[in-house]
Amino acid sequence: MIAIRPFSKFLLAACLAFALAGCASNTVVPLRYTAVAPAGGTTCSQNITLLPFTDKRSQTITIGSLDEGKNFYAGNDVTEWISWAMFEELKARGCNVRYHEKKNGALPRGYVVSGSFDTVNITTGTALMAKGKLRLRVKVEKDGRVIQEQIYSGERENLGLTYVDAAQKVLTSTLQYLLQDAATDVVKATK
Repeated sequence: MIAIRPFSKFLLAACLAFALAGCASNTVVPLRYTAVAPAGGTTCSQNITLLPFTDKRSQTITIGSLDEGKNFYAGNDVTEWISWAMFEELKARGCNVRYHEKKNGALPRGYVVSGSFDTVNITTGTALMAKGKLRLRVKVEKDGRVIQEQIYSGERENLGLTYVDAAQKVLTSTLQYLLQDAATDVVKATK
């Protein structure tokens, strides 16, 4: 057994407090996503081209706010996060998905899915609670003709070990919640 001297206890407590203060000041939220495979839902057999989503937020630098005037910042590109999340959801449903990075130029033939988002926001509450709000528009076209266009929006709350952890969890779960419906609707529109 290791005995800790009184001075060492003070030093250990100071180091722990410093480390926790460093974590509390961190406001960069890593954007992660895992597809939620539909249980017995509609499956896809189509070839689909996915275009990158367009960021239509008026404020694109931050993704939310904390107390004391601090802001949350995305750890990676929000457009890529949402676009690749849709890719993963369509793939999980069996679609043969191709990601078409060029936004300009002629659209590919066949089924094309594109979209935009105007809200990605996190606010904090008490006791390490975060509230996430997302709003996206998803459009399905076939050979240049719009088949379906729909808006999906939602809010969720989640707890975390830190505000950043809570923010990451709530954004992921909110996007999963929206894309489950959006990807299912895309599959139905391409049947």
